[in-house]
Amino acid sequence: MHSKTPYTNNTQKSHKGLLSADPHKAMQEMMDTIDHMRGVYEQETEALENLDAKTFLDLQADKLEATRAYKAGIEEILIRKEDMRNVDVAIKDNLKRMQNDFADLSAKNMTALKRMQRSMERLSGTIQNAAKESVNKQNAFSYGDSGKLHKNERKSVSIGVSETA
Repeated sequence: MHSKTPYTNNTQKSHKGLLSADPHKAMQEMMDTIDHMRGVYEQETEALENLDAKTFLDLQADKLEATRAYKAGIEEILIRKEDMRNVDVAIKDNLKRMQNDFADLSAKNMTALKRMQRSMERLSGTIQNAAKESVNKQNAFSYGDSGKLHKNERKSVSIGVSETA
């Protein structure tokens, strides 16, 4: 599993943000954050595709933490956009590429989540139908050959009235 984002323990900050004061380091930290989040999403997508509910659930805390770190980092970069203009074009391009790659992975993840949701809805419907059928069978009454009332059997005898007198 990936380690926590590197800037969460960074002690070289000269401002109140999460990222380093140096714009180049801040951009690199942001790329590390994206890389960490990508790893979590890859693991989650794999768990969904393999119908591995335990792994999927185990990853949710990491996913939440990674998503929060990403959001906070992006917000900080936007606030510091003037400062970030001095960053090398190659680093900016790499960050954009990583964000685009992550967007593609995120779309794949959403597809897997929707597939899992549909599967769970079908399973829920099957369980509900089985429960209803079970209740209906338990509440069914019928008359046997001797004319006695039997519980838990399907109705097999129809009662008709003959009006020929």
